[in-house]
Amino acid sequence: MNRSIVRVLLGLMTVLLAGCGFKMQGVTPMPFDSLNITIPQNSQFGADVRRAIRAASPGIVIIEPTAAKPIVPGEKRTIDPKTIAQAKLEQVSEVRTSRIVSLNARGKPEEFELTLVYTFRLVTAKNQIILPNTTLSAARAMPFDERVVQAKEGEAVTLYRDMQKSLVSRMMRRLTAPDIKQRWDEIKASTPADEENVETAIPIQAPADNLPTPWQNPSLTPLPIPVNPGG
Repeated sequence: MNRSIVRVLLGLMTVLLAGCGFKMQGVTPMPFDSLNITIPQNSQFGADVRRAIRAASPGIVIIEPTAAKPIVPGEKRTIDPKTIAQAKLEQVSEVRTSRIVSLNARGKPEEFELTLVYTFRLVTAKNQIILPNTTLSAARAMPFDERVVQAKEGEAVTLYRDMQKSLVSRMMRRLTAPDIKQRWDEIKASTPADEENVETAIPIQAPADNLPTPWQNPSLTPLPIPVNPGG
């Protein structure tokens, strides 16, 4: 009898949740079949983004950018369709900063605020805008002790990695939102005449893929500024 009552209650709860629009969170695939990613492959952030995209869209083909060959006058080039992705996830900018938020009694830094501001966009192979420039930011507070600068530099690296993971999750929620599929479907359904009215993005240069992430982090002990730089 008790089991029957429990089953009835569970059934009623399921009906109520379905009626109020509740839906279990699952994998939301991206609407296109192939994607070009300009986020540096050798960075932890780039690796995390690619891993998250493959998890959300197991069937998607990620086409990495290739180095451009020099143009030879008179040379005829053929483009392999397999190297052209339907969409491009482009890194527009990445800015990491650190600022002193408090000083101790001796006027030395006591606490830093680390920030990471990241801007990306999603366009088609023809640079038609699917998702315009979107900026995400994260910040972390870090106590500072000048006696253990090296340890604090390592702590800053860990905090930046934590911020990167947070941004990856937020980026994926944006890339898999319903309006992205709706926009993609609209672009696919457009005729050649309609394409003239589709907003396009100005091409940007892909970021360098040879700079280790820790080197990008701002130093906690910057060089002193000269009193008279022009002297």
